[in-house]
Amino acid sequence: MDEQIKAEIARLKEYYQSRKTAAGSLEELAGEPIQHHFPLNLWELSDSELDGEMGKRLSFLNDDIDCRPTPDITSHRRFIGPVVVLCKKILFKILRPYTNTLFVRQNRFNEQLVAFHLASFIRLRRLEEKARSLERQAQEIQEQVEELPGVQGSSATKHEAD
Repeated sequence: MDEQIKAEIARLKEYYQSRKTAAGSLEELAGEPIQHHFPLNLWELSDSELDGEMGKRLSFLNDDIDCRPTPDITSHRRFIGPVVVLCKKILFKILRPYTNTLFVRQNRFNEQLVAFHLASFIRLRRLEEKARSLERQAQEIQEQVEELPGVQGSSATKHEAD
């Protein structure tokens, strides 16, 4: 009975691994976006899953570039709420000249950081394309070398092993 369970588990692992590979990403496999409530180990993701995570995180950074507080100040308190809101508005107005310089610097930093990450992402894509192109060229050269008369397969294989 124990061996049957182990065999069934192994079969299910293979089945879901093949489905995951065919789907390209976990979200495609699940059919909906996956919300992670735990730290995500990026080292375990496939290339397509990692691309999706990078895109999501870059979008999140881009959406939150402006870190200044929103102008809408509200309170849920029934009687004291309007007084709290008024005090907060006055306090924010008094502190605005001091906080604006910090927020402007932080916003500038955030913009540069998002631009840097986007540039890194684009550069990574270009390097991957270049690597694929070089691999294709190397394969074509290898095929041409093997087609040359008088070249033995064993010497080419020996050269690759070095």
